[in-house]
Amino acid sequence: MALIGGTSESRSLAHVLSHEGIPWIATVTTEGGRRLYRDLPGQVVVTRFSPPSLAQFLQEHGIRVLVDASHPFAQEISQLAMQVTAQLGIPYLRYERPPVALDPWVQVAPDWQAVLTDGVLAGRRVLLTVGVKALPLFGPWQDRCQLWARVLPESVPQAVQAGIPAERVIGMRLPLSFEQELRLWQSLDPQVVISKESGEAGGLAVKQAVAKTLGIPLWVIRRPPLRYPWCSQDLTAVVQECKRRLAGAHAQTNQNGSSAGRSASRS
Repeated sequence: MALIGGTSESRSLAHVLSHEGIPWIATVTTEGGRRLYRDLPGQVVVTRFSPPSLAQFLQEHGIRVLVDASHPFAQEISQLAMQVTAQLGIPYLRYERPPVALDPWVQVAPDWQAVLTDGVLAGRRVLLTVGVKALPLFGPWQDRCQLWARVLPESVPQAVQAGIPAERVIGMRLPLSFEQELRLWQSLDPQVVISKESGEAGGLAVKQAVAKTLGIPLWVIRRPPLRYPWCSQDLTAVVQECKRRLAGAHAQTNQNGSSAGRSASRS
């Protein structure tokens, strides 16, 4: 089976699959993502897919089930995986990161445009904890507010290329403890913090706690709405569904083989 990974959820799933004796191959987009699986027996491939390359990958590796355990905001690969697996007749399963319960005072934005406004940004010191891919959206605001961005250490050059001054880019490996997050916010003294609905693994619960402690407004971008053919936030349920789908694929293969054998005998 194939595992679209690079997340803590994918690591947990890979660990259980290995324990169950189910062979897997994980795909990630960075060498940092590869390190998640360094003590596990499965194969890990660092790549970025297009529709043809994903189809080729699935066919060459004889994939019978694909589990998408990508980041909640990695909608491009999720949409691509759903499209290609549907075309090839391969079961697609989504292992979704559980959301964090947000307090009523947290400002929830339905999309990026809701925070790209004077009312949120203009004249303020803003800490962005939104990942490096979203930073270009904030580039035009550099002259109207003071932007800081916290990203993964390997993403610092990309953040600078996106227009954030190098001295305002903080490279830190996640997750951070409450104390680490608190010290960072106290040192930067932001007037507003913008994050994504990236779950506990993305540090959202800690950010909410620190924002409440310091009395700093917190904006959270909603996850993009996607309709999955199958989805669960429960690891046990995902593993059981993997087993069921793999058993079904194995039975279908045996049936096709038997049918081919009977046809050959008759001829």
